[in-house]
This record gives sequence, C-alpha cells and structure tokens, in this order.
Amino acid sequence: MRKNKKKRKPSETGTIAVYYRLLKEFAKPYWFKLLLGVFAGFVIGGAMSATLRIMDLGLNAFEAGIKSGAAEQPAPILKIPLKKHNPEKASPKRQPIGHIPAAQVGQEQAENRVSAVTPAPPELLDSIPNTIKKRNRLLQKINALFDRFGIDLTIEQEQALTLPVVVLLISILFAFFALQSVGELMNRYYLRWVGSRVVTDMRISLFDKMQHQSLAFFSQNEVGKLISRCTNDTNAIERVIANSIPELCTAPIFILVAGQFIISKTREAELQTQALLMILFLPFCVIPIYLLSRYLKNFEKKVLERISSVTSRMLESFNGIRVVKSFNQEKYEYDRFHEINEDYFKSLQKAILADVLVHPTMQLSAIALASVFVLICYRYQVSFATLAVIGFAAQQAYKPIKDLAKINASLQKSAAAADRIFEILDTDSTLPLAAHPVHLKTFNSEIVFEQVTFSYAPDEKNILHDLNLRIPKGSLVAVVGQTGSGKSTMANLLARFYDPCQGKITIDGQDLRDLDLQDFRNLVGIVSQDTFLFNDSIADNIRYGKREASLAEIQAAAEQANACEFIQADPSGYDRKVGERGNLLSGGQKQRLAIARAILKNPPILILDEATSALDTVTEHLVQEALNNVMHDRTVLAIAHRLSTIKKADTILVIEQGRIIEQGNHHELYQLNGNYRRLYDMQFADREDPENNS
Repeated sequence: MRKNKKKRKPSETGTIAVYYRLLKEFAKPYWFKLLLGVFAGFVIGGAMSATLRIMDLGLNAFEAGIKSGAAEQPAPILKIPLKKHNPEKASPKRQPIGHIPAAQVGQEQAENRVSAVTPAPPELLDSIPNTIKKRNRLLQKINALFDRFGIDLTIEQEQALTLPVVVLLISILFAFFALQSVGELMNRYYLRWVGSRVVTDMRISLFDKMQHQSLAFFSQNEVGKLISRCTNDTNAIERVIANSIPELCTAPIFILVAGQFIISKTREAELQTQALLMILFLPFCVIPIYLLSRYLKNFEKKVLERISSVTSRMLESFNGIRVVKSFNQEKYEYDRFHEINEDYFKSLQKAILADVLVHPTMQLSAIALASVFVLICYRYQVSFATLAVIGFAAQQAYKPIKDLAKINASLQKSAAAADRIFEILDTDSTLPLAAHPVHLKTFNSEIVFEQVTFSYAPDEKNILHDLNLRIPKGSLVAVVGQTGSGKSTMANLLARFYDPCQGKITIDGQDLRDLDLQDFRNLVGIVSQDTFLFNDSIADNIRYGKREASLAEIQAAAEQANACEFIQADPSGYDRKVGERGNLLSGGQKQRLAIARAILKNPPILILDEATSALDTVTEHLVQEALNNVMHDRTVLAIAHRLSTIKKADTILVIEQGRIIEQGNHHELYQLNGNYRRLYDMQFADREDPENNS
C-alpha cells in the first residue's frame, strides 16, 4: 500500500507558517475568547500608559515638595538704578577700608526698595530658579489630569503641593494598577484557555488521523514513535502555548507604551539624539538571540525524534517482556535502551545550551544599554525624578523584550513539535473512497476475485499473482498453504484492509472500491489467531461490534461461543476485567470471546484467520464447536493451519507463492495425491489411515 504524503514547501515549515496554520485550523473556532484575551492586553497597555504618567507626576511632585522650601524663598533682588552711573565721573577720592558713607547707604536702600516693586525686565527672568518653573509646569499637569477625570481641583501656582493632592495622585495610581491586574487576569485566562484548547483539539485530530490510516501506514511506522507524536510532541506544544501566548500578546503592547513614554520624556530632557543612538544599536543585541533561536529549533526537533525512539524501544521491550525473561536478555535490553537514551541526552544537551544562552545574551545587552543611558543622564544633569520614571519605563520595556526572547526560544521548540505533528496530519495513506459510493446493506449472491495481483510496497515482489476465485453465498472456502504463501493477504484484501494493485474484488457484482466502506465493514466479521481484547470488561469486549447490544444478547452470544462456563465461574461475571490485551485470560478463553464478538455482530460474511492454530486439543474442540455455531448460514473464508478443521469445507484452495495450485474438496484433493495430501499426511503421520479418519 502506497503512503501518500502531501509535499510541503519550505515556506510551509517555517515558524511563522506553522503558527499561522495553528491559528487558522485550530484557534479559529474560539475567536471570541481569543479576541477577549487580546482586548485585555490593550487594557493592560492603556493602564500601563496612564500608570507611567501618574508616576511621572507623583515623583516630580515628591521632588517638588522636597525642594519647596528652597523654591518658596523670596525672589532674588534685582537692582535697577534710577539713573545711569558714569564711572569716569566718580569721585577719585579714596575712602578708608570698611567705611561706607551714609549718603551711599541711603541711596542703596532706596534702590532696593524700588527694585522690590518694579517688574524685572524679560532678559532677567532666566535668573529665576528652574525649581519654580518645573513646579509651575507640574501644577498645570496635575490640574489638567484632574480636569480629565472630572475633578474640580484648581491649585494656584503660588500654592505648594498639599498632602491631599499627593494622596489623590497615589489613589489614582493604585486604581490604574488594579485595572492593569484585572486586564492581566483576563488576558492570561482566555489566551491560556485558547492555547490549551488548541492543543487538545490537535491531539484529537492527530489520533483521528492515525485511526483512519491504512494498515500499511502502521506497518511502516513504529507504534511507539506514533504514540510519542500524540504525547511528547503535543505536550511540548501545550507547555509552550499555554505559557507563552499571553506574554506574546501583551509584550509588544508593553514595549510600544513604554517606548512612547521614554521618547516623550527624553524629548523633555533634550536627550533625543542619545536615545536615538541607543535604539539604532538595539538590533545588534537582537541578532545573536535570533541566531540562537534558529539553532534551538533544529536541536529541539532532534530531541523529539530521540525521545520517540526511547518511547518505541520501551514499548517494544515491555510488550515482549515474556520473551525477554524467557531468554534471560534483561541485560541486552538494558544496553539497547541505555544507548538510545544516551543519544537522546546528547541531543538534549545541545538544545539546553542554546536555550540557556538566550537569557544571559539578552541581559548583557540590556545592561550595556542601560549603563550608557545612565552615563548620559549624569552628563546632562537629568533630575532624579525624570531618571527614576524613565528607568521604570525602561524596566517595563526590558521585561517584555526579555520575555519575547525567551518566548521566541520556546516557540521554536513548539514549532519543531508542531511541524512533526503536521507531517502526520498531511500524510494520507487511507484507502481511496468513491465520490458517489454504492450503499450495500445485504449480501445476496457471491464474492469474486478477478485477476488479483498485490504487493505491500511498489518496490517489493508480488504476494499474489493473477488470483481468480469465486465464493458463492453460504459456502465455506478454506485456504491452506505454507507460511508466506499469501493466505492472510487474501483475507486482508477481502476485508479491504488493502486494495489490489491489479484486478478487483467484487461482492454481488460491485467492486469493493465503489462501496460505502462503513456499509461493507458491517457485512464482514473477522476472527483471527492473534485475538486482541481491550482492557475492559468481558461484556464490553463482546459488544464491541454492536455497542447497543443488551446484556441478554451478550449472554446468548457467549453461550453459542462456549464462553458461559468460564465467565460465570468468576464472581464478577460479565463485569470481569480482561487486562491489557486480555492477558488475564487464557488463549482459549480469549478466542471464544472473539468468536462471541463475531456472533453478536452477526455478519453475513465471516473471515477466520487460523483461529484455532494456537490452541491445545481440548480447547480446540470447544473453539471449533463455537466456530461451527458462528459459521452456520454464513459465507466463510477460512485460513487454516490445522487441516482437521476444514475437512468439511465446500472448497479448499492450496496456495503456493501467491498462486492457486490445487482446488477442490477434501476427498478430491486427497485423491489427487498432491501438495494438499502431503500437508495432510504430515499432520496425521502417527495415524495408520488418515483417509479413513476423514
């Protein structure tokens, strides 16, 4: 069976493409909660912007309050002479040191009194301390803030900041912090909910996709590695998405808000050029993080591949634990597992190294930029309040930038896992379904193999060659032959687990490929040598093919299958658990439950694939009786290993290397003295006259 795999372009495997597909295919049904989370992120950003403004006012108010004593001292005395003084006409008469004439003292006092009431010229206003100017601008901002909130609180410029005003600023600051906390709660809850829901749906889709793959898919892929895709890969995505999506949504908003505030404050402090240079150097700090993230994705993909091998090795060893113990190979299995686990650890080491390098690289870059900025502020004598609020805004920007670096590393990990999952979702080895299938509810006439040729892979040799066979309704057709001759392949083709490479199989004249698959499967029942039971109750295992069956129907099917005796012997009865793969039951008990399952389904076509080959003589007798019950009035294709079970078959086919070499009933084939007789005599060599026992 060919595995059809959708060819993926390189652009479809990039990180952005992977997450776009996640959003489009899995997050779209939950768009409302997604929008709520994003909206909450904008609420957080708005609250943060207001918080920074209030903090700016509060810190400046605090600083202005401390300097209010100096700011409220009388304005400097501006001496404005009443008449112009000519130094050349000044009296050259020298006075004794320390002696001031009374007339001069009187004149200076008069000048001081005049200057105290005379407005200063505009060119002398620059001599007023900056503290007074800043406080006046601060009071204007506070008045504007109160007006914006509808609070009529006018503070005159002559007034100092009072305690109620400062308390009110703190209260408003606290309110915005509370609003930011509520927004963060909504943002994290809704976005983490969507992330977890997306991963849950992805796991369901992955399981459903695997369930519908053909048997060829499972023969070409190790079950342990498939289980790892459903568990380890999806867990990797779940951890990253649940923890990273909220930060990924809010981090850009925080960066924009903090960046806008820093730019505004640097303009006020006339540090635009220095801040611009720092922004231009920022990409040089981001490039190493980007390169580390790319390496991290490749390493993480190798980690997931190695852990899938670990899971596969462990599953295979545990499933074959009886063989391991019987041959005393615990040490050999330990060495194999140890080698695979060490390979996983080596891959994990590289991924860990790339991951841990991201944070210190980001931190060193941020410290370098911050140090340069502090030196610039010191050089230009920036006030403590301005430096503090810019520092707080920078910290609010640095944290999301650092988070984005960590998120990028995490997203690379989950992108590697998602890419492996999409490989499965894009694989299509399912049997092709007809565009307009024929619905067939009953079997009325015959089953026909017409020139059927089949191989399991294009590059492998054919298992069946030009096979022709007619099975009338109600007949029992048995197939015998050596191992590898193609007997089980015929059963798999009739059950439509595979499709012929050439030729066709028809039922009542309809090609199996044209039938509705569900309708066809309802017509066919299978009892195989390797009976599989689910780790559930006996009743649930019997009703597996007919979920709506009542307990009375289950009991009737068990009675026909000769299973009532051992079921009723246990106190739990039909509620008894059978264990994993039915390991709490014997081989004969499992086989009889499988027959009861087929009897309850009541299909018109029955496939028996060496159903008694692994049983002892007594158990075989019980099972054969059950098979006789289930074969009554049904069309049966029986793959036989023990020829004593098919002597009453209407037609016996002898298969060798994929071709029918002998055909007829037991007496005809035995008299033919060919391959069938040789096989039969080998099984009954201890008997004197096997023909008389026929």
